[in-house]
Amino acid sequence: MSLVLSLIAVAHTSLHAQEGFPLDGTWRGQRQAGTEAPVTIVMVLEWDGKKVSGVINPGPKSIPIASAELIPDGWRVKLEAHTKTGDAISFTGVIGKLGAYDRTITGTWIEDGRSYRVRMVRE
Repeated sequence: MSLVLSLIAVAHTSLHAQEGFPLDGTWRGQRQAGTEAPVTIVMVLEWDGKKVSGVINPGPKSIPIASAELIPDGWRVKLEAHTKTGDAISFTGVIGKLGAYDRTITGTWIEDGRSYRVRMVRE
């Protein structure tokens, strides 16, 4: 009986443990300004043990992330990329719900000189 209770306790703890490196995974959000239609943004981020890499909007028109940084002090995130036409993209935000699977990054997305408030959710 104590073995069964121990296994249940371990399983429960594992389910509530932090899910991997804070930026690993697929993130989805929308950028919208004024009366413009919202534009969905998808980022796939990966940590290799040393650096964060990934793509924005995976698929044939994907944009590689040029640089990404996780700043543990305040759990801040900074990303930079360039569109196929050379326009700069940057995103700075703060990770929310850090220990949860569906954590968030809320911040500012700047693309083509325009600034957008964005809330990304990890899927």
